[in-house]
Amino acid sequence: MESIKRTEVRKLLSPVVLVSPTSTSSKIVGILKEAKTYEAFLKKNGKIGMVTTRDLLKTSNITNVKANSISVFIPPLSPRSTIAEAARLMMEYKIRALPIVEGKDILGEIRAISIICEIKEGNFSNIIAQDIMSAKPLTLTRDDSASKARNLMIRRKIDHIPIVNGKKLSGILTSSHLVFSMGQATETIERSTTFSEEKRKFEFPIRYAMDTEPLTCKPNENILQILDTMVKQSTTYSIATFAEEVQGIITYRDYMKLIAEQLKVNDPPVYIVGLPEDPLEAEMVKSKFIKVIKNLKKRFPFIEESKAKIKTFTEGNKERRRYEVSVSIVTPKNTFSLSEKGWDLPKMFDTVTDNLKKRIQQKNPRRRDTREKKEPDFLL
Repeated sequence: MESIKRTEVRKLLSPVVLVSPTSTSSKIVGILKEAKTYEAFLKKNGKIGMVTTRDLLKTSNITNVKANSISVFIPPLSPRSTIAEAARLMMEYKIRALPIVEGKDILGEIRAISIICEIKEGNFSNIIAQDIMSAKPLTLTRDDSASKARNLMIRRKIDHIPIVNGKKLSGILTSSHLVFSMGQATETIERSTTFSEEKRKFEFPIRYAMDTEPLTCKPNENILQILDTMVKQSTTYSIATFAEEVQGIITYRDYMKLIAEQLKVNDPPVYIVGLPEDPLEAEMVKSKFIKVIKNLKKRFPFIEESKAKIKTFTEGNKERRRYEVSVSIVTPKNTFSLSEKGWDLPKMFDTVTDNLKKRIQQKNPRRRDTREKKEPDFLL
């Protein structure tokens, strides 16, 4: 597992699907369907954005919304980034792929399935479905509306919903099924309906979009056997059943949880509450904070944990956000804190962590006499 942790992502490079920032949602749907993929990437203002199938579900007008208005900036990887880093980012931001960038060029992407398959010969021979599955998943019926499924997927941040008839499994609905079949399903709706055009795209029964032959497994089945079947059938899930009743569901995310734990890197204890939803901004903030704490711990190993709390305030224009950042360093006998307010979150973290470092160093200058190691004054 150690060799896998250090493997560079360039060795798992896959072709990437790129779209224009001005591409409409309906065009992106067609591109994703043809490529049989879940996400597409785009370049905008020197950053890399991602549009996923679930992002497309959020659009109120799928024919006119542009990619740049629904995309989310994400942290890119360099070709020399490790699989451990890729697995961590995918888990934290609940995504299935990350772009691999060198300079201004997107070389390709690394996918969750590539990482999963890379380690499938690892020490997982004794792990069964019920050990990693999401037990008692949310379910719907064939006659529930697509809009209900859509709202649940968006609110719960999920992409798979088992469909039941009574207590027995009847099918599966994924975010891709829903997005790809919207146009076709709309044509089957009675023309006498009084729903608006926007609602008509989602007010049809789930049975028009679901897969009636879902992939299933047994709760006691080995996870490597399940993975092999998922890969062969090109699915992103497997539903664990007993006597035709749903017991749980396994998706890429469940495998990634297991892998991320195995590949976990021992960072200093750092806790950040209130990270922004934008993955790129969140990763910039997290990286800055962790880097500072690592450097501080080299000199002050007594630090037990480090905390950062971010409060976000919206004023006037919803796009304009003001932040308040509070940082605390916890030691055996004291807590050392600083705070900062402003509009530029990454810059604020630079300021607050730099000031924190300066204040600690001012209070605790290096001593020439190293024979007696004494705790710094601020720890007392």
